[in-house]
Amino acid sequence: MNNKEKIKQILEERILVIDGATGTQIQNLEIPKEAWLDENGADQEGCNELLNATAPHLMQEVHNAYAKAGADLIKTNTFGTMPWVLDEYGLGHRAYELSKKGAQIVKEICDKYTTPKQPRFVLGSIGPGTKLPSLGHIHYDEMFAGYTTTALGLIDGGCDVFLLETCQDPLQIKSAIHACEEANSQRGVDIPIMVSVTIELSGSMLIGTDATTIVTILEPFDILSLGFNCGTGPDQVKKHLKTLSELCSIPISVHANAGLPQNKGGYTYYPMGPVEFTQKQLEFIEFDGVSFLGGCCGTTPQHIHALKKAVEGIKPKKTTGNIEPSIASLFNTTELFQKPAPLLIGERSNATGSKAFRELIIAGDYEGTLTVGQAQVRDGAHCLDVNVEFAGRDGAKDMRAVMELYNQKIPLPLMPDATRVNTMEEALKCIGGKPIINSVNLENGEDKLDAICKLSKKYGTALVCLTIDEKGMAKTTQEKIDIAQRLYDLAVNRHGIDPRNLIFDMLTFTVGSGDLEYRYAAIETLEAIRELHIRHPEVGSTLGLSNISFGLDKNARIYLNSVFLHHCIEAGLTSVIINVKHIVPLAKMTKEDIDICEELLFSPDDQSLFKFIEHFSDKSIDDSGTDEEYEAMSSEEKIAKLLLDGDRERMIPLVEEARKEINP
Repeated sequence: MNNKEKIKQILEERILVIDGATGTQIQNLEIPKEAWLDENGADQEGCNELLNATAPHLMQEVHNAYAKAGADLIKTNTFGTMPWVLDEYGLGHRAYELSKKGAQIVKEICDKYTTPKQPRFVLGSIGPGTKLPSLGHIHYDEMFAGYTTTALGLIDGGCDVFLLETCQDPLQIKSAIHACEEANSQRGVDIPIMVSVTIELSGSMLIGTDATTIVTILEPFDILSLGFNCGTGPDQVKKHLKTLSELCSIPISVHANAGLPQNKGGYTYYPMGPVEFTQKQLEFIEFDGVSFLGGCCGTTPQHIHALKKAVEGIKPKKTTGNIEPSIASLFNTTELFQKPAPLLIGERSNATGSKAFRELIIAGDYEGTLTVGQAQVRDGAHCLDVNVEFAGRDGAKDMRAVMELYNQKIPLPLMPDATRVNTMEEALKCIGGKPIINSVNLENGEDKLDAICKLSKKYGTALVCLTIDEKGMAKTTQEKIDIAQRLYDLAVNRHGIDPRNLIFDMLTFTVGSGDLEYRYAAIETLEAIRELHIRHPEVGSTLGLSNISFGLDKNARIYLNSVFLHHCIEAGLTSVIINVKHIVPLAKMTKEDIDICEELLFSPDDQSLFKFIEHFSDKSIDDSGTDEEYEAMSSEEKIAKLLLDGDRERMIPLVEEARKEINP
């Protein structure tokens, strides 16, 4: 039985207690000056992790006190043993060594106190570090390499469980999970991973991610538990814990501070004593799924002893949480199955389909591409497709530059769209939320499909599946269904992707070409959508809507697209890739408009296309619109909003106007 299975078995019977603060206890030690000296004699006071090598006996005192207090899981003194953190002390080269020594010290304590009735576990503490990838402080690759070094040291020192704690950025969490998995793979072990995030008083993680969104992002990952630590006190954690309990299908952990920090005589002070702290912790076990309790800043062995006694013999409530299939940005969760349908996927941040976006890429004006994205946010899109690839460009470089900005500044989930596998992975390394990959197909056989599915599984994404095989795009309803079924089987059965995260694009050809081969393209696609959802009601579907009208007049296309979309939704379509501004509700069309569109789509003859072109030859669309909330703002409020949004194009004229109004 491995540690993951062992811990799950114990949780059937009792709550597991995590130890308390390490830093607080270190501050209370009398540490000789020489313990802070590195191998070159430089004073490194403040680098607590160095004590694993210079004063292991002192660290043993700390861990021993918590083991004696009854803690089941004892954290290593390795919160900051990542190379980029230790580099601040000139000690980055010792990351592996200090991680290993930290685990060895706790391993010795755990072996000493383990009994058949109460096994003790070495909890490998891995902190967020001092740089956040979503803010551009550090790239995923550097973070991944550093975390891998730390994880390898912890494994070699005897770690039983990884604890990613005090997490502040979902992209940092993904990098750390991948590093732990890589270290497991290198060592041929399967050490489970616990994830604990910090929710600030603002109600979100430091980067802006709330509790619902972090569940959405991490739900696809194979982790032992999800929970909270640090940031606030027990009172503030409770409302977020309720959210976690309602949504989370895995065990939940809480190791809170001993209240909110206060200043007392120039020193940080945590006001809750062991009794009050324990009483607050006992309130947490009323929530389904809460299985691990412990302490963070300000807690001591006395706090842990009181907590251990209080939870003795109490079984955790079973997890009952469930979350609807969703995608997420760093800041928000969006359900894949919108009510009413469909999920609107903006198509304008696309170098293939948008001249304006392509010219910004060519000019290297990556900041300018935000303007295209922000316009779609204002127009009501739920998600943005982002494609930077075109001939003569380094797609991976462009994708990284654009995605880093969109990850920070766009509040909607993203759908990276790329034909090259390396470009797609570069995008995924920049996205903190839960994106949709666009896309996978069988045009070149199964090898590329396997590569993309592996990325989807690794990075926890939803996945668009195009009905294309080695023979080309499916044309008939039966061909579309057959390819969709093959894609489903490969994604679900070979790669273990949750079918609720699959979105099938049944594709369509234009009915505007006059080509007899494609005269019934709309019918074939519509029936394929309908049949797909009969066979697999759990999956999603999408469509690049504008393809149905390719080659027709711009204004006429909007009418045809809108009518076709209406029928596709009735057939079960759950999402659509679209210019959100270019949809006309059927209620705003005349009956004749609708009839002529429907004839071309569903009962065409030799005259239907000509009739359509003639009817819509003098039609125009008023696509001007105003954002009423924005227009109601003062100039200062508009500037502040546009600054936060990264909307330089609209902000600069307002700033210039404001400057003129200010008296010198």
